[in-house]
Amino acid sequence: MLQQSVGWQERSDQHGHVSVRIRFSQAGCAACGCRAQCTRSAKLPRSLLVRERERYVALQAARERQYTEQFKAQYARRAGIEGTISQGTHHGDLRRTRYIGFVKHA
Repeated sequence: MLQQSVGWQERSDQHGHVSVRIRFSQAGCAACGCRAQCTRSAKLPRSLLVRERERYVALQAARERQYTEQFKAQYARRAGIEGTISQGTHHGDLRRTRYIGFVKHA
């Protein structure tokens, strides 16, 4: 079912990239029979975020790259390193600074 938007707002993200937020009315979304296919929200109406074409294409390419074997191998290596660092910070003293040769001032 087609719904008419109630507001378009141009905005910039934290990196200065422009996007457009499109909002729909709460009453229109509540009455729509296709609501479950549009949004996961129980109460709020549907909203869309439209990015610049170049950014959208780059994001889709990055998402597709996540399914390649090369990415999975690279990420497994990274996950192992991050796991080791996490274990060292939680169970060891990796974040504690050593003052070798210097007097520690409070």
